Amino acid sequence: MSIDLEHSVPAWLLRGASAAVIVLGLGPVVGDLVVPLLVAVAIVIVPHPGVVAALTLVGAGYVWNQPPDLLVCAVFVLVLHAVATLARLTAPLPPTGRVESRLVLRALAGFAVIQLLAQAMVVLAFAAMAGMPTFSWFAVLVLAGIAAAVVAGVRWVGRHTQ
Repeated sequence: MSIDLEHSVPAWLLRGASAAVIVLGLGPVVGDLVVPLLVAVAIVIVPHPGVVAALTLVGAGYVWNQPPDLLVCAVFVLVLHAVATLARLTAPLPPTGRVESRLVLRALAGFAVIQLLAQAMVVLAFAAMAGMPTFSWFAVLVLAGIAAAVVAGVRWVGRHTQ
């Protein structure tokens, strides 16, 4: 069965954009292109939530083993969210499939709102860490705050984009 879409974007283009975000965003931050390239190839072949989860684990492993860095965390949050958003749009489609432009624009609007909230939480977390002693549980509080901001952003976008 085939559906003719007037205004649409090829799934392979969105997957390629996701791969470019991974390589261009994470390559300079981690100082190595091997892992970002492998993850980019995986997300192009299989844009599945499992691949996004693998990206999360790889990035989290890198972030936890480094001294706290605002730029690294901000870029990681941006890349992870962009890849998750694009994977959600293209996961059920074959590479030759197409995504309606209206859905892409709706996803981009939600992405922008959630990114504003998430990046604000990253900056606030680093501001709080600068004025507080470092506790091992503080990282858990920061992650909970970011998760709460993302959930709030998703709910807001869901109510205001339908």
